[in-house]
Amino acid sequence: MRSRPLAVLRSVAAVARAAVRVGLYEKRRSLPDLIARLRSTPRARACDPLLSLAVLERLLPVLPPYGAGRCVKRSLYLLDLWSRAGLAPSLHLGLRGAASVRGGHAWITTGESGFETYRPPDVVETFRA
Repeated sequence: MRSRPLAVLRSVAAVARAAVRVGLYEKRRSLPDLIARLRSTPRARACDPLLSLAVLERLLPVLPPYGAGRCVKRSLYLLDLWSRAGLAPSLHLGLRGAASVRGGHAWITTGESGFETYRPPDVVETFRA
């Protein structure tokens, strides 16, 4: 099923707004404060959360923050996007590895079926801690 062009444009605008927020807050705030700010966004005009996720996946390589892993970047954006869509996203961070080589994985859950973003880190992505 193809999305309507207006819905796609609305999702692109939502991702652009999230990019501004993440870009502004990411360097100026601690991680707990950043998460709180992104989750406290006011609800916006109805935007399909799954379509926003699809648009975000396409744009993720060119969006800030540039030094973060894909999973961290995706999670920060989804905190903003899905909070605006009326969902209650939760950020999860998993760490693993020896003392010399540490890594981790970040993902979002909402408690609703179909909105989890967990992907096995061995298959998809990790970040360096």
